[in-house]
Amino acid sequence: MQSTGLALVLHHTQPPGTTAADLRRAFERCYLPMIGALEDCPSITASVHWSGPLLEWMEREAPEALASVLAMVATGRIEVLGGLFGAALLPGVPERDAIGQLSVQQRWWRAHDDVRPRGAWLPYCAWDPSAVRILAGRGLQYTVLEQHQMGSGVVADGWHLTEREGVPLGLFVADSRLAAMVPEATPTRILHAIHTRATEGVRCLTLAIAVESFGAALDRSATACFGGRGGWVHRLFRVLDANQHWLKLVTLGTAYDRMRPTGRIYPPASVTLPVAIHAMGGRQGSRFITLLNELREGEHSGVASFIRAPAWDATLATHPEVNRLHKRMLRASSEVQRLRGAIREGKGAEDPRMQSLEEATLALYRGQTGMAYVHGVDVGAQDAEVRAEAWRNVLTAERLASAALGEVGRLRAEVIDADLDGRPEHVVRTPHWQAVVAPGLGGSLVELCVWKLPGNLLDVRSRSEEPEHAQLPALALTDYPATEQADEDPTAEFEPPLVPSRELPDLPTVRIAEDGLADQVTIDRYVRSSFLDRFLAPEATLKTLRAASHVEAGDFITGEYSLVQQELTDVAAAWTLARDGVMSEGPALKLIRIQKRFGWLRDKPALDVRYELDNRMHDPVHARFGVELNLGIGGLRGPEFGVEVVRRRKTRTFGLDEEVDLSSVSEIVWFDKRRGFRLRISVEQEAHLWAWPVETISRTPRGVGRAFQGTCVVLWWPVEFQAQEKRQFELGLTLETM
Repeated sequence: MQSTGLALVLHHTQPPGTTAADLRRAFERCYLPMIGALEDCPSITASVHWSGPLLEWMEREAPEALASVLAMVATGRIEVLGGLFGAALLPGVPERDAIGQLSVQQRWWRAHDDVRPRGAWLPYCAWDPSAVRILAGRGLQYTVLEQHQMGSGVVADGWHLTEREGVPLGLFVADSRLAAMVPEATPTRILHAIHTRATEGVRCLTLAIAVESFGAALDRSATACFGGRGGWVHRLFRVLDANQHWLKLVTLGTAYDRMRPTGRIYPPASVTLPVAIHAMGGRQGSRFITLLNELREGEHSGVASFIRAPAWDATLATHPEVNRLHKRMLRASSEVQRLRGAIREGKGAEDPRMQSLEEATLALYRGQTGMAYVHGVDVGAQDAEVRAEAWRNVLTAERLASAALGEVGRLRAEVIDADLDGRPEHVVRTPHWQAVVAPGLGGSLVELCVWKLPGNLLDVRSRSEEPEHAQLPALALTDYPATEQADEDPTAEFEPPLVPSRELPDLPTVRIAEDGLADQVTIDRYVRSSFLDRFLAPEATLKTLRAASHVEAGDFITGEYSLVQQELTDVAAAWTLARDGVMSEGPALKLIRIQKRFGWLRDKPALDVRYELDNRMHDPVHARFGVELNLGIGGLRGPEFGVEVVRRRKTRTFGLDEEVDLSSVSEIVWFDKRRGFRLRISVEQEAHLWAWPVETISRTPRGVGRAFQGTCVVLWWPVEFQAQEKRQFELGLTLETM
């Protein structure tokens, strides 16, 4: 058997907004031990990528570790892979930002011992054919994709050549089944799998590993992986070292120089398999997993390689919270570009706004982090804190650009298709916040972004079906990770097994963080936003609304509203929306017209919402009319966060994880002491209040579990009005700093 090459790729990325304490903890448990393991094993070579924010942190907080990295780079022990500075998804950002992020990362490395990366790591292997031109245009020669992205007939062997408009780029094929065994299987089992591929004639394998999987978040995982010489990583390195007589460790650059391309391919837009499965949506993703397993295990297993998952863009169609953030990021990018253009037309590099441009650009790049735009991974857009940090950076970039352009003090109002769903939204911008009203989504308020925080106060993810839900009934609570027992002697002479070792599938592995999750799965019937109008059936209760088991008595919550009137002056803006709908009262249907007016002031962080309900029938109407708000910014809970409820001049405080069922409520205050704000919700007529925590059943670092998204608040009133009678209600929102 001829010798086989192994290109080991180690990529490091931390979620945006990781606190200083958590980042240091992850560094000490995972990143630093990996650097130490590489230093302890001089025969191990690898290609390594660090995201830009992590590099900056190392330079500031751990310069000795960075010096060790640079020393290994200087001796050729490790090869640095460049990439997008903010760990962005290349297909998800404007081309100008992708080029800018690549340039920032390259400049950072050149400023440190003149390191010049030849290859790039793409987060989640998010690929688009335009990447050829973008990467090659920055002098990069190769990147890494997974085998399923390459299409049928492409084996994970060496690198393949692709091109765009005559510009070439090398594509290394990462073996996703091999990566799925890390760190689940023993190093010897992984060596068996490599040997099997070698006997099949594979010249060079690429094994790409997320270093976070070695314990950045989990105590037990870190101990198992870096527990001295008996730790999983050291054992793997010793096994690889002991078998270099037939298994040669190489960097991607070495393989690129010494090997000719295996073939020429033209892969379509794609992303890693777990992310692609979630992009389909819960039900379709679950069916895709079942179909793929059946095909792979059936007599026509070869057909499986022709089944393709969708590209990352499909996420924008199935996850509204991601699409909303993405479109806001694109608008912020346009604002930063507008500032860049103004500087070019002015004094250029001598323009005093250059500092603002640099700060806005870096904030934008951080807000483009891929983690906030993907599902199917343990830390992704299902994590409210990850989304909140992306919102914070995107809004910071937009605000810095607007300030530099001298537009901060203005009141602006416009009608645009903000989320690109083919229906217009109404956007108002004041010196205090920006709001978006969507007539097509129940005439609701879908964004309320506060500049001072900064953040979106309405960033609450709907409880949607996820591919993992179908597997929950069959799962039992297990520890994570379930690594196998240590090899008896990692350095013993390797003998190929008589029976090929079982490999783990490359489909997402599902573990649960708590028992009983299958009974807690709840699916919302609408997209969560605020000032959603609903008529509550007589049997509706807080419990039935929370469980989404109620019957909606009206057709307003998902209905489309029409613009009736628009008011705009230098100091105030208002939109009046209306809908003629129906409400069921027993077996009878009643015609109701709801008209609501959203009003903003330029000089005050306040929103006034006035309702008018009109009975269009010649008979009396008896109903319960409710207004729903969904409030969330970061998914944090604890004593610093809560809700104050004023009832009959007495105030009670509730935690964000509590249910609230109170009558005669005149005011609600949603507070966040950590960020220092209070959102006061006042009602002109005392209302009944139902409030509860919104939780999804999603992937977390410890397995599938409950993920807090925000707080649902429903204010409702009994309504009795005669034929042709009208009733009015008024609510106010005021933002206060603490």
